[in-house]
Amino acid sequence: MHRSTAPILRQTAAFIALLLAQAAIAQPQSAVAASPAASPSASPAAIVAGNPADRLAALDVAALGPAARTAAAASLEQWRKLDPPPPGRWLLVNIPAFEISLYDGAVRTATWRAIVGKAKTPTPTFSGIAAGVILNPWWDVPASIAAESVRRIVARNPKRAAREGYVKQGDRYRQKPGPANELGEMKLDFANAYSVGIHDTPSRTLFEKASRAFSHGCIRVDDPFGFAAALLGPPVSRDSLKTVAEHNRDTQRLAFAEPMPVIVGYFTAEVADDGALRLFGDVYRRNPAASSAAAGGDCRS
Repeated sequence: MHRSTAPILRQTAAFIALLLAQAAIAQPQSAVAASPAASPSASPAAIVAGNPADRLAALDVAALGPAARTAAAASLEQWRKLDPPPPGRWLLVNIPAFEISLYDGAVRTATWRAIVGKAKTPTPTFSGIAAGVILNPWWDVPASIAAESVRRIVARNPKRAAREGYVKQGDRYRQKPGPANELGEMKLDFANAYSVGIHDTPSRTLFEKASRAFSHGCIRVDDPFGFAAALLGPPVSRDSLKTVAEHNRDTQRLAFAEPMPVIVGYFTAEVADDGALRLFGDVYRRNPAASSAAAGGDCRS
């Protein structure tokens, strides 16, 4: 670390700690259980035992119709291709459900609405590890998006580029933190081979739509500060994180006490906490037979 930057970093860390402590005192009941848009599943005291994979494996498929059986079988096969759910706290992104859920072992403790990749730019399925959250992130514009629009904006419309925060650094394009940033005000510190991010978005109205496949492949989460607070845990709250982000627009990293596993999967069927079978639309047309169940009104998409 360069000597001249050390005092600044220490001051920033102290500032964050002070704001978090003040917010925790002012708001002892931190809202970290579930977002206002949580799924209609049962309470965290799950009625049905087992993690999502085990629940599907134990399902009595004989009582299901053909389309529901196909969806359940396809989803169970997807689970077999991924790392098994871990025993501690972990995140599950279910692409067809447009949801992100926080689990503690087999118990789902919160769920948020999500936006996933379009059919032409699908979100991949994989497992990874998140190390923390980043407030006011920079956006490193992917080469494909730079070629599609950003490069032209920077070259031909410098006023618009400045207004939207786009800059060229060497041979890459970046977007400064701010209200127009495509990552919003928060993203997970989540390095992975696919460069898939889990982050906020300035396009909040899209969360009101039932089918939410709008991105270039990354995952956008509703209620970003509530989401981050749930992952960080007490004394952090939604409001304390929002205060930190708004009082200091510099990029800030807050590490988790322990790294958090993340599973991004494609499951058109799941057994909910109350034992009901939930079916979801086949947004990427990977299992057309299962999609007929959604068309029949048996699923939530």
